[in-house]
Amino acid sequence: MTRSYPDDVVELTRELVHIPSENPNGDEAEMGEYMTGWMKKIGMEVQILPVENKRANVIGRLRGAGESKPLVYMAHMDTVPIGRNKWNYDPFGAEIENGNLYGRGSCDMKGGTAAAMVAIQRIKNSGVKLRGDLVLACTVDEESTMKGISHIGRIHALEENAYLLAMEPTDCTLNVAHKGVYWFTIKMKGRGAHAANPQFGADANRAMAEAMLGWYDLVEKIFPAKLKAHPLLGLPSLIVSKLQGGVKTNIVSEICNAEIDMRVPPIISSDEIISYLEEVGRKAADKYGVSFELTTPTELRHPVECRPDSPLLKAFERAYTTVTGNAPEKHGFLAYTDAAMLAIITGNQHSTVFGPGALKDAHTTDEKVEISQLHTATDVLERTALELLG
Repeated sequence: MTRSYPDDVVELTRELVHIPSENPNGDEAEMGEYMTGWMKKIGMEVQILPVENKRANVIGRLRGAGESKPLVYMAHMDTVPIGRNKWNYDPFGAEIENGNLYGRGSCDMKGGTAAAMVAIQRIKNSGVKLRGDLVLACTVDEESTMKGISHIGRIHALEENAYLLAMEPTDCTLNVAHKGVYWFTIKMKGRGAHAANPQFGADANRAMAEAMLGWYDLVEKIFPAKLKAHPLLGLPSLIVSKLQGGVKTNIVSEICNAEIDMRVPPIISSDEIISYLEEVGRKAADKYGVSFELTTPTELRHPVECRPDSPLLKAFERAYTTVTGNAPEKHGFLAYTDAAMLAIITGNQHSTVFGPGALKDAHTTDEKVEISQLHTATDVLERTALELLG
């Protein structure tokens, strides 16, 4: 299939949205082929780094003079699935209406990827000599366990002190801090009994229900009373995102499993979080004669902050002011990104987020990105690279 490579950010975003890359319902192979072809076309050095099966990271590099650290624009190629709800727009149609471009990945984060691509192409076409490398790192599996960026970190495919900018949806504001992402799996095991004689059983569902109320109390009552909110990231949040219990309608539940997602600023340690969760869970389990187990199914992704004196921040501020006429406000990113993950793996202190689209529109039915923000992001990303490396 012959691919087109538009140099307009809107048309390029549409091209990317047309390519399904759902995770876990598909893979990023076709997106990887597209990105590889585009990078080669504009003259970037290309690395293809296999991760698993057909899934591979793709890294493109415009070589500079080596006088500066590289600037890495970070883009993940996968999207979440389109979901079960009916869309008003074709999820892969990239339809345009009322100043918005609709489709899965338009906001998270194919719009941001397209903005970086056009910015890089403009710089390449201008012939300007860069003091350092300008890199586009396209990864797999960001929407799941981040296998792609973890692989990059393990094999040191990117310089550990590089300037990192993820083009995730921030409404075109600068985000300089990430909340940590902690996932926990809870297992409660009770004792089955006939529903007519529940007193002979140990009800795992009931114990889990009481524990859940206690966990929500942590973020709604306990933490607000005990912790001082982070100026950019606020207080921890928690949801019990998955729940499964019982075996049959007329049997006291023998087992109940739950999964918890927490978003945590750097005002409380992971050990303290685990201690709070275990205290609440064990108290409920003991009350109903149920066993309790808490595990972490994935590596804890800790909070990250960009150092305030980073040259990347100064370059971005100049660029944003030049493009928009206003100084950028600094915010915290409530989700997690490849930039944060790489910062944790390598100790990098230059991790930021900036891109078109609103985080509230990510992962939703009828996902969208504002066309005006695609243009703003492209101009700011181009100018940032020139301010930092030009």
